Amino acid sequence: MAVSKEFYKLAEGVTATELAKVIDADAIVGPADTVIETILRFSNVVAGALAFQSNAGLARDSSINSAILIVTRESVEFLEKTNSCLVVESPRVSFAVALEAMVKTFPDNINQSGVSADAKVSDGVRIHPSATVMEGVQIGRNTTIGPGAVIYHSVQIGDNCCIGANATLSYSIIGDNVDIGSGTVIGGAGFGFEMTASGPVKMPHIGLVRVGSSVMIGSGCAIDRGSLGDTSIGSNVMMDNLCHVAHNVVIGSNSIIAGQAGISGSVHIGENV
Repeated sequence: MAVSKEFYKLAEGVTATELAKVIDADAIVGPADTVIETILRFSNVVAGALAFQSNAGLARDSSINSAILIVTRESVEFLEKTNSCLVVESPRVSFAVALEAMVKTFPDNINQSGVSADAKVSDGVRIHPSATVMEGVQIGRNTTIGPGAVIYHSVQIGDNCCIGANATLSYSIIGDNVDIGSGTVIGGAGFGFEMTASGPVKMPHIGLVRVGSSVMIGSGCAIDRGSLGDTSIGSNVMMDNLCHVAHNVVIGSNSIIAGQAGISGSVHIGENV
């Protein structure tokens, strides 16, 4: 899934050569002037997309063309010559550096209180005076935002939702008839990093959280946004208090998550579980 322009700003017109300088690549193999148009997982790469791959075996099995790929030297021989291959020692670390340089978030007005004039609030919405609703937010009809809740830039909330006291929503798209408990955090960065000799390098997370309709999320839960791609909670999911859903998790419709459950990154849970 491509980088969401509603939530992130992707640097425009950056070529393979320019990015190679940013990540201090050892070499460029293939076209040097390919422009980066989006950022995707290696498994979903299309022409003009930036991705990384550390596994030469997976590179060998790919049929990617005209992409910008951060890879090891061992992988280059397996990739099509139309690709712009930026050769590095540690593709994941270099990819993290590339994301920091190429993807920016919209600034949050941390001094703001109340409802931004740029938010779109539908009829029948009730927002507690102590809540904060930032620029670009969309709130559907008859939704309630509780005391101390913070709704960050561009979050979308559907109709007839209830957002509990001190809940925090960012990088999220919420369906209709969703109940989110007090103190729950949706859309925070996931726990992703790469260890190096000088310590951990944090992997930026540039995905979203998508929550279907008629979902209940209890109090004190944490649902992390995706790293590349989205974290997805299907419709009619019931989630108890104190649950953690890590980045890129997919939970199918009609599933039930009991209290204090922790679901690790990229786990897929089917429907009716």
